[in-house]
Amino acid sequence: MSNVDRLLEGALDIHVHFAPDPRVERRGSAIDVAQQARDMGMLGLVLKSHEYPTHPVAYTASQAVPGITLIGGVALDVGVGGLNPMAVESTASMGGRVVWMPTFSAKADRQHKGLNGGIDLLDAHGRLVPEAYAVLEVVKAHDMVLATGHISTKESMVLVAEARDMGIQRVVVTHATTMSFYTGMTLEDMKTLAGMGAFIEHCIHVMMPLTNRLKPTELVETITSIGAENCIVSTDFGQDYHPMPPEGMRMGIATLLQAGMEEVEVGMLVKDNPSRLLGI
Repeated sequence: MSNVDRLLEGALDIHVHFAPDPRVERRGSAIDVAQQARDMGMLGLVLKSHEYPTHPVAYTASQAVPGITLIGGVALDVGVGGLNPMAVESTASMGGRVVWMPTFSAKADRQHKGLNGGIDLLDAHGRLVPEAYAVLEVVKAHDMVLATGHISTKESMVLVAEARDMGIQRVVVTHATTMSFYTGMTLEDMKTLAGMGAFIEHCIHVMMPLTNRLKPTELVETITSIGAENCIVSTDFGQDYHPMPPEGMRMGIATLLQAGMEEVEVGMLVKDNPSRLLGI
């Protein structure tokens, strides 16, 4: 077994897309992705959709593909009513673990695409809106994972600080290196967020030719500067022009090793830290 395959064994990808999707073509269904991940020795996957809660899919796919942990959650986009604590409560009651703040419905995401409108977590005074606090209360009550989604850096700073002050233990900054292209999130911003107790997620997606083309050495430098102990590497794969997520994770592990990262650091990024985040 190669070092890459050994590092893939027990890996947990916290950012996986799957079919069906109302916006784009996906590489495969949750069952397709789960089968490949299990056969390659991975520990588990977190299934994500921008439109609907995913834990029912994770539950059903787990029955079809035993031997791998599948986890669902909910992204608080307009499809579920936006900042809707009832959607979070329902997800928690079914066993879902992850709550993403708005992604495609976020004001910051829409501004990046030249669109108007969108959900803003902050009021005119720069404080979280009441609906956001209601969501955080449910996240805390069920010990769920809070992910920042596609919100702005300013919103992320306020959200993570409030989550910390409320005692929420599981927080991740969603694909932070991708957000540097979307909202201008800087390395210093990432360090500040890590200092508040959040894990900083970096997706292999950011290095791909049809996305942001971030140099692997730059990603390694960023992770090293923040501290591997504060970071998670996932794929954000599922697009029809990218590898299947498990093969993409394998490719990402190999790429990080080739770019100079130590094996123990890569293991921390794809196994130890995501497992800590999710309490597995």
